[in-house]
Amino acid sequence: MQSLREKGRVVRGYIGASVQTLTPELAEAMKFKGQPTGALVGEVTPKSPSEKAGMKTGDVITSVNGKKISDARELRLMIGSMAPGTKVQIEVNREGQSKNINVELAEMPPGEAEQGAETTPEESAQPEKATVFGGVAVADVTDDIRTALNLSKDVKGAVIAEINADSPAAKAGLREGDVIQEVNKQPVRNAKDLVAISKKLKPNEKILIRVWSQGRSGFVALEPK
Repeated sequence: MQSLREKGRVVRGYIGASVQTLTPELAEAMKFKGQPTGALVGEVTPKSPSEKAGMKTGDVITSVNGKKISDARELRLMIGSMAPGTKVQIEVNREGQSKNINVELAEMPPGEAEQGAETTPEESAQPEKATVFGGVAVADVTDDIRTALNLSKDVKGAVIAEINADSPAAKAGLREGDVIQEVNKQPVRNAKDLVAISKKLKPNEKILIRVWSQGRSGFVALEPK
């Protein structure tokens, strides 16, 4: 690659958004209108090209420069193959409406594509817990837990302290150390919020959970038990 020859390393394009593939389960849980394909935005990095362009958490990226995006991997490969400074038009589906966003790519920071190391709260720093979703014990995010998880101060929610391995939540991919930030687009500030929201859920309602896990935020669709 030209960047490798000129700079001695590969330089990749970067939009500054954490994405995941929009699965049929996620599409149903978020009441997505349209074909369930594309890359779902779980988090927009502050001061990134995506934030400056107006991209939002929950947007579904459906095309780049007119080329359809089928999943998150395809988006990462496409953006990563472009040079920093390239201007691209990204089409997103936002609440059922199509919207075009013009983004100027930045340079991908070193280590950005790598998955964060797995960490869990220290056993000595366990606060009082409450149980939700039929087998998930959650607690407030204390300073000790924030330090143990290397969690930035802008991430708020309820941390999963324990989880039943046979629970629907575990099968959906949630695990100890994850921080639940939203449930069905309702913000979660602490364990009390999460308990209150969970009590209002309908028995057969699919649940869309926004969760911080291993250094980034994303979505999980939880089937009713």
